[in-house]
Amino acid sequence: MPAPRLPREGRQLGLLLAATGMFLVSTDALFIRIADADGWTIAFMSSLWSTPIMWGIAARSLGRELPDRLRMYRGPLISSSLLGAISMTSFITAVTKTEVANVVAIIAAAPIFAAVIARIALGERASPRTWRAIAATVGGILVIVGGSLSGDGLSGNLLALFAICCFGANLSIWRRHPELPRTLLVALTATFAMVVTAVPAHPLGLDRNALIATLAMGSLFGPAARFCMSTATRFAPPAEVSLFTPVETVCATLWVWIWFDELPPTATFIGAAVVLAAVAYGVTGPAAAVTPTPTPHT
Repeated sequence: MPAPRLPREGRQLGLLLAATGMFLVSTDALFIRIADADGWTIAFMSSLWSTPIMWGIAARSLGRELPDRLRMYRGPLISSSLLGAISMTSFITAVTKTEVANVVAIIAAAPIFAAVIARIALGERASPRTWRAIAATVGGILVIVGGSLSGDGLSGNLLALFAICCFGANLSIWRRHPELPRTLLVALTATFAMVVTAVPAHPLGLDRNALIATLAMGSLFGPAARFCMSTATRFAPPAEVSLFTPVETVCATLWVWIWFDELPPTATFIGAAVVLAAVAYGVTGPAAAVTPTPTPHT
């Protein structure tokens, strides 16, 4: 079936939601550093806090329709939630295994993955302006990280790459199914993440700071970010939504600077300026015409 046509009048709302979601998710690296625990445990605890809260919100917003929505959208809900749980767990574990700069540098490649996956899965062509913005964004990120990428922490780098592949695939699912109930999607993502990480996690060894950090991630920042990002694709193409991933790169660097008093090098400020200029260029142009290629009915 062809991908649904985007409502052009809502594009600015979609871009605002994308920017907000990436700003919120940029706090993850800070909370992971504060928690100072292994990735499995951090993912488990944040999901443990999030699960009852998000199911309560889903039940309140959907009411008696909740079981019907689960049956109606069972396939895409399960697929998207599993991808979200795997992506989140991979990202958190990556941050614990390598430098944050390495992880966010790889995360910045999200626009490329999103554009390619959307082209293959949905037949959506990103505009030349979007591709130019993507190229400039990657250039700015390379300036930020400079020579920080090294042979150390290879497993963390690979996990970050895997996380962003899952994220790009999820953007296309959200775009193809704009009618998915977002609160239910976030609740299922938290549930799957909790189940996936339950066995290897060691929550009993966490101190007070770790508990507070995971509580903030699971009960507020994480769910709000996922809700914003999944809703943004109702109004803007995945390639444009993913253009805001560098916001996480820049903001995560600022959080570490403010919280841990780690002054970023001059290259970070230069790269940040390039990134922000590229994002502004990519999203202030006219909306790209969406001409999806129909796929056979199954």
